[in-house]
Amino acid sequence: MDTKGNKRATSAGYRLPDPPNVALISQSSVSVFKLPPDRTRNTRGGESPWENPDSRDPVKQDQVWREFVRAERNGVKEWQKNWSFLKNYDQLGNHRAESPLPNYVPVFSDHIPNTTNQMFGSRVCTPLGRELMRMDKLLIGSYSKCKPGPDMQPC
Repeated sequence: MDTKGNKRATSAGYRLPDPPNVALISQSSVSVFKLPPDRTRNTRGGESPWENPDSRDPVKQDQVWREFVRAERNGVKEWQKNWSFLKNYDQLGNHRAESPLPNYVPVFSDHIPNTTNQMFGSRVCTPLGRELMRMDKLLIGSYSKCKPGPDMQPC
């Protein structure tokens, strides 16, 4: 299937521009700041990275950022091609056996009370159900008896 004629679109519906076929703007996709190899960031004197005209150009910074994002996406695709086999092995290099999924998983629990709204408590005859009901009443009842703070009082 030929995908060259298809335009990419976002979930919002607008079209994304095609990636340019020009050379990369930056040699390093991480930063726009280019320091000479004999200089480090923490030495005094000389030209600071902020005096570099490329570091103040928002268009160039945007292009570098787009290149960085594109390189990240391509890196993920390359990882899928080259290294995804590693997820099938543990740290010692032994093959991981996939645990099979059960054929049937019950929706309702046998030992925990279930409610009609699936929170807790329809089996209130059990000690656990009674304790959950008591704790729920304490939680709800404590807020109804509290006086609101001065900022919540009506004028």
